[in-house]
Amino acid sequence: MLSTVFMIISTNSGNALPTSLRSIFTANKSKWSETGHLNNPRLYHAASLLLDGNVLVTGGEGYDVCSTAELYDPISRNWTKSYDMTYCRWFHTATTLKNGKVLITGGAAGEPEPLGNVKYVLNQAELYETSTGYWFHTTSMNIQRYFHTASLLQNGNVLVIGGSDDAPNSAEIYDPEMESWINTTDMHYGRKWHTATVLQNGQVLVTGGHDLPFNTINSAEIYDPSTNIWKVVDSMNYKRYFHTATLLTNGKVLVAGGLDNDDNMVNSTELFDPSTESWTITGNMTQGRYLHTASLLKSGKVLVSGGGSFTSEFSTDAELYDFSTGVWTNTSSMNYQRASHTATVLADGNVLVIGGNYDDHTTAITPELYNSSMDIYMSTNNMKLK
Repeated sequence: MLSTVFMIISTNSGNALPTSLRSIFTANKSKWSETGHLNNPRLYHAASLLLDGNVLVTGGEGYDVCSTAELYDPISRNWTKSYDMTYCRWFHTATTLKNGKVLITGGAAGEPEPLGNVKYVLNQAELYETSTGYWFHTTSMNIQRYFHTASLLQNGNVLVIGGSDDAPNSAEIYDPEMESWINTTDMHYGRKWHTATVLQNGQVLVTGGHDLPFNTINSAEIYDPSTNIWKVVDSMNYKRYFHTATLLTNGKVLVAGGLDNDDNMVNSTELFDPSTESWTITGNMTQGRYLHTASLLKSGKVLVSGGGSFTSEFSTDAELYDFSTGVWTNTSSMNYQRASHTATVLADGNVLVIGGNYDDHTTAITPELYNSSMDIYMSTNNMKLK
């Protein structure tokens, strides 16, 4: 009988195959596939989607890796080495500017240990020129930073905040036209390991993280670029760091997972509504996780992958959040256990996951793709062949 079904599939044209039948075969097929091999193992690196659709991967822990860069071509699925950065760095940020260049800021260098035995924190910044592959110096930040965030504002400037032991509540703005940094007003709370999300109105929501001396916080605040003012808004319901924050298509922000003040993993998630500047609790993830990634898919769902879990420092597990129902459901697991990896949504809607395991070299050099188009065929109808 099964062969008969395959005959139907092979003789149907277009999308004639019923959705109920598609769901049967899609459910049993992994949505993850390997996509080539990196030239260098990656952990605590950065990945940037370029305007031409390619992905630039930079830095990462280890002296033989920390200044290297490479490019992924989604069409050919090939990886090619690029020129090295000027500085060795990990825990840095990489932001694709409106002019197509990539701004790299801060980061750390030191002995290669889990989460970094950091000896040097950088304030240096540099620019990647996409058309040539060359790196150029640009003006250094005013503050040395790592575990900071960098947000591309609607006017093309970049807001960098937190991540400094000396000035943990500081913020500064990079102007690409002038290639200069300007100190902006300080946040109300010092932070590292926080999140920063550009809202639909152009303001920036900052959540959670660690203050000094290393207390986990649940405070949130908003930066308004038009006034250069920070405003405290309602705190999250849960203290968390190493969490994720994702802007949804409805304008709300989904915050998921992380570690609490006792370094316990949390599976709680909550939503920030910019119109009321308040938080509401939404469905729990199927498991607690931290140092995971969260990616907004074209369907409007959010894909969460990997991270530390209750059973391991690294995880293959992935799940999807449906904002229309507030429910999390498991999806196909990755082929490799990962945490502190990167996840980049490509132009075709698929998700490229890179690196994220200091114990397993194969994982660190083997990226994989999540095929988001397969989600449209998944059905809650558990139809059975008889």
